[in-house]
Amino acid sequence: MRCFRRFHSTRSRKHARIEVRVLLAALLLTAGCDRPPAFGEANSLILVGDESVWLEVETETYEQLEPTVFTIREEKKFNVTHVAPDGSELDELLLWKQVLVFGVPGDPLIEAIAADARATPEVGAVLQAGDVWARGQVATAIVLEPGHEADSWRAALPGLAAMLDAQYRTYALGRMFVSGEDTLLSQQLAREFGVRLRAPMIYHGSVGEDGLVRLRNANPRPSERIRSILVERVATDSADARPVDAEAVFAWREQIDSVAYNVPQRFERAPVEPRSLDLGGADGVEVRGIWQDEGTFPAGGPFVARAVVCPDAVWFFDAWLYSPNPRASKYEFLMQLEEILDSFRCTIS
Repeated sequence: MRCFRRFHSTRSRKHARIEVRVLLAALLLTAGCDRPPAFGEANSLILVGDESVWLEVETETYEQLEPTVFTIREEKKFNVTHVAPDGSELDELLLWKQVLVFGVPGDPLIEAIAADARATPEVGAVLQAGDVWARGQVATAIVLEPGHEADSWRAALPGLAAMLDAQYRTYALGRMFVSGEDTLLSQQLAREFGVRLRAPMIYHGSVGEDGLVRLRNANPRPSERIRSILVERVATDSADARPVDAEAVFAWREQIDSVAYNVPQRFERAPVEPRSLDLGGADGVEVRGIWQDEGTFPAGGPFVARAVVCPDAVWFFDAWLYSPNPRASKYEFLMQLEEILDSFRCTIS
């Protein structure tokens, strides 16, 4: 059976073209056809909106939806690509993983998302549905007020940005634990030191004879990406367990790399202020920097180093990333490393 049927519309030719696209995409689900897999990355945002409105809100939209974070340079958390509802590239871009549609009630693309979300596209609503035009896709409808499209677009941006950031974080951290948790490492740390640390199985954690804890994820190919965490416990008397400052963390990292890494690393400090930590009541401090291989291979990347003060010891952490692909998001993998570091607790609870 062919995936086709005749389509009639009394709307303008512009809306008719859009409706045909929406209808044809929907018809792929009928007569035994299926949606194609979604393209792109989860942090690539395809934004569909009227061209004239876009010209009014372009600057504010980029500011809100493309915040930056420092990795080895300022890196955008998301990348926005705008396309008009009648744009020549719409057919292709509607098949990406993240599609955001700004429009008024009655706009065909808004109605398509609302139908899949089984919701009414009321003014001010933000509706989401999965697999609208492609498998593995999330489509979001931002319903604007007719006659006040630019103002309602701007008003929606802060909440939309927060929602997208939270969803992306859930997505990235969920991917990390697909392999399951390394329970053997967790049990060993609890048994020997009475502390808690959660890590995915793919990090291949171990406690060495030198007392250093190593977690390393070199999958799928080490030449493409390496994520590594080194942990050292430095015993102290309770009377000496005072807060550790940023200089102490940098000094520890400088001396530990020549002992613990196959090739020593030189590093420079990132232009990011040290951050105070509270991990389950334990004080700590975090610093960031950029490491480089001192050998002949031109490797390098970002690192996050921490010190956490427990009653009987100071725990030092160094989490570093090697990801040479300039188009791959380093933010996602740093966020995963931080999630492991954030799971540390001085005592089992």
